[in-house]
Amino acid sequence: MNSQKFIGVWTIGVMQVSSEERENIEKQFNKVATEKDDWFYKVVTKKGTYFVADNGEMGYTAMLPSEY
Repeated sequence: MNSQKFIGVWTIGVMQVSSEERENIEKQFNKVATEKDDWFYKVVTKKGTYFVADNGEMGYTAMLPSEY
């Protein structure tokens, strides 16, 4: 269904969250990306909501909603 997708870029806002939370974002992204093939995903963890979008060069970019 989809090829291997990965987060290649983290925005400044997402870099401010804990490494544990970034791991949670990656886990949720991997889950939703296998359920639906798309260029844009909404990722929800226990601590927040994030957007992950295809950046056309280095996989996907994870960002805070305010950075979109």
